[in-house]
Amino acid sequence: MKKATPAPLTPDDLNRHQSSLNSGMPDIAIEKIVGDIYRKKEEAETKKLATKLNLPYLNLVNYQPEANIVEIIPKELVESGHVFAFKKIGTEVYLAISNISHPATLKALETIQEQYHDYKFIPVLVSASSMKYLSSIYDIFAPKIMHDTDELDISLAKQNTSAKTIQDLQQNPAQLIALPVSELLNMVFSSATHLEASDVHIEPEAKYIQVRFRVDGVLQDMLTLPSDKLDSLINRIKLLAKLKLNIRESAQDGRFSFNAGDTSYDVRVSILPSAYGESAVMRLLPQKGKFISLEKLGLIGHNAEIIDWAIQQPDGLLLNTGPTGSGKTTTLYAILDKINGPGKKIITIEDPIEYRLKGITQSQVNPEENYTFASGLRAILRQDPDIILVGEIRDTDTANIAVNASLTGHLVLSTLHTNDAAGAIPRLADLGLKPTYFIEAILAVIAQRLVRRVCPTCAETYTPTAQELAEITTEINNLPPQHPKPDIPAQLKRYNPETASHKKCPTCNGLGYKGMVGIFEIMRTNEEIIKAVLANATIGEIKKLAIKSGMVTLKQDGMMKVFAGITTIDEINRVAGQDDPTAR
Repeated sequence: MKKATPAPLTPDDLNRHQSSLNSGMPDIAIEKIVGDIYRKKEEAETKKLATKLNLPYLNLVNYQPEANIVEIIPKELVESGHVFAFKKIGTEVYLAISNISHPATLKALETIQEQYHDYKFIPVLVSASSMKYLSSIYDIFAPKIMHDTDELDISLAKQNTSAKTIQDLQQNPAQLIALPVSELLNMVFSSATHLEASDVHIEPEAKYIQVRFRVDGVLQDMLTLPSDKLDSLINRIKLLAKLKLNIRESAQDGRFSFNAGDTSYDVRVSILPSAYGESAVMRLLPQKGKFISLEKLGLIGHNAEIIDWAIQQPDGLLLNTGPTGSGKTTTLYAILDKINGPGKKIITIEDPIEYRLKGITQSQVNPEENYTFASGLRAILRQDPDIILVGEIRDTDTANIAVNASLTGHLVLSTLHTNDAAGAIPRLADLGLKPTYFIEAILAVIAQRLVRRVCPTCAETYTPTAQELAEITTEINNLPPQHPKPDIPAQLKRYNPETASHKKCPTCNGLGYKGMVGIFEIMRTNEEIIKAVLANATIGEIKKLAIKSGMVTLKQDGMMKVFAGITTIDEINRVAGQDDPTAR
């Protein structure tokens, strides 16, 4: 007896979709239409054959079986006999079979009946597509890896050698393809933690899968995988993050945790349907016992003095601004860590909670339950807090409550998405708040970016060019008069790929940079700035007054870190760009 084979596509099949084919759709959309037609025919033919054989039929593509059912049949029999246990009712176990007359399948059924007397096995005919899908998810449910579906555990020994292992596997594609998906994913996470990556990207392309790490803010290609690994890899990630395996046409978000050595990591997962399959991005959040000090984050000198003053105030609003990934949350956590103590009640409302803070009450928004920043903030005010962290001010309601809290005896910390410190003023106005209401609540506004630290091992000193000297001199000469002008050093540090190309630095893995540091500008409000805001001053006018009052710009703070040998001119220009000369 032959297995069900779908009839060939007819002209009528394609004619029914001619309008779609003629609408200028991309090739991939046409392929999907044709594929859908083929699969429908395949399922219809399989169902017809099942009726003829007097067997039950099911379409199990995207079906999510229970783990304890899958493991009834060992992997060897699943692979050799093309059978899959997917459901159990009492002692009856239902077996998916795509070709009941195949000798290997018949032998597998005989073996199963002989070895497993406790169960009654019922064959169910499925299509080849269903069997292919079920086979692809077996490793995810296999007993060998089921113990760690809630939490991965990556040993320190593996962690120390994983970066080299990835490179070795790239040179040995056969070994790479042979890896079980669980081991492959463990290796990816192990390498990511070893290289201190903040994000892991799994991106399907037309003929392969690209795995990339974001290291020190920059994406790096790490690994290329065969396309047929995608479904198993994504399903494994979904299982860890407790997402639905059968949802493939819409985005899903989840989270899970794993251990690497002595460090626990929370992982935020985003799954997105794309042209060539589902794409996954995972943010790795190490759960630190103690946060990095503000000084190590890059807050020094006059900027540190402003922050120290602001956090000693009993009430008011301290804002941190910058784009996504600029380190705003890390800075605010470091501030909370510094001011936390037994005499203070600190509560946060976040989306999501990125780091667990000892001695601090943390709450996470849940829009599905109508628990938003605004409703959460209202509830927090009934909890008798001294200090409140609002993860982000993104709507009028939240902004109003945060400002009101800062005016009624609470120190409030929050973030905004603006390009510079002065931009926070019009941003709050855009949210519908009147300057007369919010300006006197603001203690200070931080703007920040993250730049890469030059690698201490492979960096070289060099004499800056005339163009670089001119750029440096301009920034230093424009420092506010309150700041002593530092001497411009004769030698600066940089990464030179030409001199480093013959070797691969073990510290930075050949990238030339290791770690990140913040560059900051901090605007402290004063009478002049308040009057200007109430007179509807522009961003440029507000920034000019802030500089006159002693504010160091992002570019200037960056240049002083270049002088200290912490980073490079190229990094500052990449991240901070050029200052607005009209603001001086």
